[in-house]
Amino acid sequence: MIERIGQWLKLIPTTIQPYDPEKDDVKGKNGDSIATHPVVKDGDLEFLFYQLLEGVANGWQESRIEQFFEKLEPRISLETWLDWLQRYRNQLIKSSHGHSQLAVRMIRLGELTATLPFMRGVGDLAYEIGKELLNQTKNNNFVNSFNSHPQENIDKTEEKTSTNEATESLTAKINSPTSLGELLSLLQKDENFASEIAHQLNLNTVDPSVIIAKIVEQTESDSLPIFSGSISEELVEYLFNLGLEKASAGDFEEALISWNQAITLNPDFAPAWHNKGSALAYLNRLPEAVQSFEQAIALNVNDLDSWYDRGSALFSMGQWQEAIISWERVIGIQPNHYQAWYHRGLALEKLKKLGDALNSYGKCLSINPLFTPAQKRQEKLNFLLSSNSEN
Repeated sequence: MIERIGQWLKLIPTTIQPYDPEKDDVKGKNGDSIATHPVVKDGDLEFLFYQLLEGVANGWQESRIEQFFEKLEPRISLETWLDWLQRYRNQLIKSSHGHSQLAVRMIRLGELTATLPFMRGVGDLAYEIGKELLNQTKNNNFVNSFNSHPQENIDKTEEKTSTNEATESLTAKINSPTSLGELLSLLQKDENFASEIAHQLNLNTVDPSVIIAKIVEQTESDSLPIFSGSISEELVEYLFNLGLEKASAGDFEEALISWNQAITLNPDFAPAWHNKGSALAYLNRLPEAVQSFEQAIALNVNDLDSWYDRGSALFSMGQWQEAIISWERVIGIQPNHYQAWYHRGLALEKLKKLGDALNSYGKCLSINPLFTPAQKRQEKLNFLLSSNSEN
């Protein structure tokens, strides 16, 4: 059974290229090698930090984060990171722009580094900054919403007797804000507005997430016109991040609801398919998880995380040969993925191919010599094969 949600944050600016920890030459934002600079510029640190956050967004776990920092030492010490983060914090707090996605990624980085004693200082500071940014974003959304919408736009309107009129009124209310963020702000901050929308949707709650879910449902059934492109994209993003919040709180059933709603609006949104699969695997609904991972792979044949997690789910189902195929696809995409080599070895052991399994563990350890699970399996197999040869 998969023990972790593998990929939580996928809404990443396409202009940021992923950091490759296997490359020795670390480049700054201008393409300069950082190794040649005794003093690292703030711009380069910001560029690298965004690459780190993108890695976290793509499912990096603790070991991969350690690799990131180790690769940069001693050129960039942890003290350098902490000093820069404090300066960057002031820059972000002074900015008038929203940083909600950045904030969520920083919070996730803090969670992942909680078990890494040498990196925890950076993670704790990133977590603290992320929380500040989220609070700032919420406050700004409320102020902008209040200033941009006169009271008459959110006062409760006269009840409509005609179904068509009610639908038109609801559509106007939903589409009157210039962005989904403003709509959500109105729902969260103005009970009259939320009550009116809930009433027209025949809901007995003013919970913004329930209202949004009902809007998605009626959009799917054509009871309401399809949202404009920008609103639809923001709604998908909102539902995706809502799923992340639910999953972070351990409520995977509710997370599934949010990700299913995001998929309803955008069936080609691969991150939601992947996260759905991870949550299903966590709930031990493994065949469904495999289907979700395969849907993500159908949208992106080089989706390393979905191939890897598909292998984990198949292994848990006892389908060892199929699991090997998945992990070999991971290795094909990223040859130095030592965990895929390790898990491939486990599956080969299940198939009684002990020599092949031993080779797979050896490959894993050639990439990461300190990976204890592979060391133990290698020692056990060497002992077993040695004993068999003596007999």
